Amino acid sequence: MLTVQDLINIDTLKLQALAGLAGAGRMITWAHAVDLPDPWRWISPGDLVMTTGLGIPVGADDQVVWLEQLVQSNASALVVAPRDAAPALTDRLLKAAERLMFPVLLASFELEFNKLSHYVIESVLQAQRERFNATERLFQTYAEALRKEPDMAGRLTILASILELNLGIEDAVSGVIIAESQSARYQASERVERIPIAGRVRANLVIARKGERALDDPILVRSLVGLLGVELERLMIHRDQQREEGATLMRSLLGNEAEFTLARPILEQRGLTGTLVSLAIKPGGNGPWAQDELHHAPALHSAPPLMLSDQGLLLAIAVEDRDMLDALRTCLGDETVIGVSGAIATATGFNESVRQARLALTQAQDMNVAILRYGEVETGLIMAPKSLAEARALVGRYLGPLIEHDRTQGATLLKTLLTFLDNDGSWKATAFDLNIHRQTLVYRLKLVEQLTGIKPTTTQGIARFWIAIQAGRNTDLLDG
Repeated sequence: MLTVQDLINIDTLKLQALAGLAGAGRMITWAHAVDLPDPWRWISPGDLVMTTGLGIPVGADDQVVWLEQLVQSNASALVVAPRDAAPALTDRLLKAAERLMFPVLLASFELEFNKLSHYVIESVLQAQRERFNATERLFQTYAEALRKEPDMAGRLTILASILELNLGIEDAVSGVIIAESQSARYQASERVERIPIAGRVRANLVIARKGERALDDPILVRSLVGLLGVELERLMIHRDQQREEGATLMRSLLGNEAEFTLARPILEQRGLTGTLVSLAIKPGGNGPWAQDELHHAPALHSAPPLMLSDQGLLLAIAVEDRDMLDALRTCLGDETVIGVSGAIATATGFNESVRQARLALTQAQDMNVAILRYGEVETGLIMAPKSLAEARALVGRYLGPLIEHDRTQGATLLKTLLTFLDNDGSWKATAFDLNIHRQTLVYRLKLVEQLTGIKPTTTQGIARFWIAIQAGRNTDLLDG
């Protein structure tokens, strides 16, 4: 594309720069000859305005106002080839041109404007031809990359090599790089640009310029972004299909319509190899990814879990991996709670692993922990303690909040709980033994639940408190 400076450098045109050379880098997109007093009404941004000067005002102040309005139209420059009857350009106009960094050029009247227009139009057409050829090469290169490379990183590497750029695609939510060309090692000296990719895709195209070579053409950039947008949308559709297929498979496994051993090859094709576990997930609701969009989160792309929504919970089959569990919580929000089963085994079956995951989730919610594996609570906490240290831990976990509350408030919550359990959960007998009203007993047991996070009227709650009480009594940590 032609600049004002390029035009000045054409010796045959014999253009003389009068003012505003600081703006000589302006691009010229077209040439327009006009002698009307209001040329800004007839031109477009980037136009080279050519005039014989007949429409320019005579007065110095009026010339400044005229020039300022012309500059506001985003013209590229003004070329004046004055006729004898045209007013002279005043010093005030030239000083304004310097201030506005707007090139004002002088040409001889003998210079035919059609010759000047010829240079501009030829330059524009040449730029369009080059742009078309470059876009065509881009499409051909991308088509070749689709045939040669199975993954996005490989295709970006081919494109980056042809365009002499570093290219990458990043998740717009987390800033995590999804794919990048092999040479993408962004240096501090390189200018890195991020261009949003439209559509459902929440991603940016990251371009790092190499030296003087740059992808400056906006149309070429848009073409590249459009191609990648289509490709990423295709991948999203593929992941949507995988999610549906995975949910269907999990329903079959839960309904005993399919055997887990027969499903193993399908899971391995999806990257789920090695030790697999079932997950019961209570989404936090405050993360960057909604439950129904979770399969698009970049952190899960390497080995996406099978997922099935089930009455507010998310059931999943995943690789036994702490990083995967942390990624799920990051995506769904830090209030997410996850129960993890033991390894899915042929002997016990898939449904048993789901039961374990659900139980672990319930225990995690009771204990106010983010991630809990099946069996962790029972080890030294639910089973009878094997040492004084385990007994202390058990009493401290389940009875410690009550002991501390009674000590600081002068209350009798622990005694109330002991009496309630000794009476096998009988409300009437407990209220009688404590000599309190039934409603007072209800209030106290509710306070027990609030302090410990465990409901003392459920089977699980009774089991936890009873084992903790027996551990305390057997080790003299509790009286009575």
